[in-house]
Amino acid sequence: MAKYSVQFKRKILNYYEQYGQAATVKKFNVHGPTLHRWKRKSETVGFMRKKNKTYTQHEKLDILTYYWKNGISQTELKFDINCGVIHNWERLFREYGVEGLAYDGRGRKPKDLGPKKDVNKDKDLLDEVQYLRMENLYLKKLDALVQEREERELKKKSK
Repeated sequence: MAKYSVQFKRKILNYYEQYGQAATVKKFNVHGPTLHRWKRKSETVGFMRKKNKTYTQHEKLDILTYYWKNGISQTELKFDINCGVIHNWERLFREYGVEGLAYDGRGRKPKDLGPKKDVNKDKDLLDEVQYLRMENLYLKKLDALVQEREERELKKKSK
């Protein structure tokens, strides 16, 4: 459900046109860019919520290329898509490539969306680090003992 009703948005926009942005923000406690977005939307597609539409992988890629060329505001106006949706598609594209755009985000997430993290690899690395630390300590103690013996032999020779 939307946070603000259509009637409320129209009321705020009428007030905005009469008294300006500063007075509207102060009276209704609405963020300035939100007012501009509502104004743009009221002039082009209107406030009524559109029916949910699913986009194919190819359509998402076309919308993303248009976004990269023309910017977010032009893309929002042309395709009537929220900027958050476009940014999510862009994130999926950066992380998983074109295959990430096939994922529609509804329902349970597929197990093969991305590369799996190998839990055993982390455990093996931690075990190796622990082994190397112990080996390092052993070699330091051995070196200290060798130096101590050499110092004792030098003292005996010098006497």
